[in-house]
Amino acid sequence: MNKKGPLLITACCICVLLCACQPSAALLNKYSEMDLLQSSDVLSLVEPGKASGFAEDLAVVSSEDNEASLSDSTIPTTAALLIQTNTKEALYYKNIYQPVAPASLTKLMTALLVFKYGNLDDEITITQEMIDVDNPQAQMAGFAVGDKISVRDMLYCMLIYSGNDTSNAIGIYISGSIEEFADLMNSEAKNLGAMHTHFVNACGLDADGHLSCAYDLYLMFSACMEYEEFRDAISQSEYTVNYTSASGEAVSKTFDTTNLYFTGDYSPPEGVNIFGGKTGTTGNAGACLILYTTDNQDNPYIALILGGDDKPELYQQMSNLLSMIQKN
Repeated sequence: MNKKGPLLITACCICVLLCACQPSAALLNKYSEMDLLQSSDVLSLVEPGKASGFAEDLAVVSSEDNEASLSDSTIPTTAALLIQTNTKEALYYKNIYQPVAPASLTKLMTALLVFKYGNLDDEITITQEMIDVDNPQAQMAGFAVGDKISVRDMLYCMLIYSGNDTSNAIGIYISGSIEEFADLMNSEAKNLGAMHTHFVNACGLDADGHLSCAYDLYLMFSACMEYEEFRDAISQSEYTVNYTSASGEAVSKTFDTTNLYFTGDYSPPEGVNIFGGKTGTTGNAGACLILYTTDNQDNPYIALILGGDDKPELYQQMSNLLSMIQKN
């Protein structure tokens, strides 16, 4: 079968979309990592065999429009993005291509690699390397060397409670070391078209060269949303892990969500329903949050805030961002 035909048609379609959009339609471009990319460059970003139909469900703001957004003070955080996913329309965007520390939103890629390369029914035996986290402030699930936990429970604990030890355990389970897993993360990021991303760890703790951007994180979140287990995990307000301790005892431990919309600490705007999402906070990243939401007509949205000064500002600005849904 000649594969060049579909690729050429796809490249032409992308080129037409990039060149023929009216200024007001810049929000509706199907895909362009930056306007400087040619159609052949776009195809080179994707895994071989996956170019046809690439990014049909994604929206992107042009580099010019993104540059113009930098002076926008409507949402005074480092970056923000609000996309209506069923129309591929960016309702709000600010500084979405600047590489910044992503905090625990890194765990979106870690989760995606579990779905692609792991088996949720496998069991992980905790090693010292998995729980060695050189940050006394890091969120930890608290598993001990020799404990045996299923990959499924590790995944849920990582997404709901954001335990950094669970991320390390998953990375080592999949690749044998954090370094090898980071290489895999970067390869998969490129396959997604996440060209402003470079990971050096599985959990998102601050590290030199550990960077992503709002748009790349949107790509990762969109890819994760294709998996039922991801959708189930991020919608939970708590999760109970049942595992076997190193001494052979059955242990049950319940972890609460880090999503403060689910805990009742904050409320979304009227008419906006929070399905779930992922939080992240570090010194370099500030307070971060990505959400999947719907309006009262069940239209779906992905909303993202990076670089809040603290959690109160994060949730205030996220609610301000979500309030734009009702104005749409």
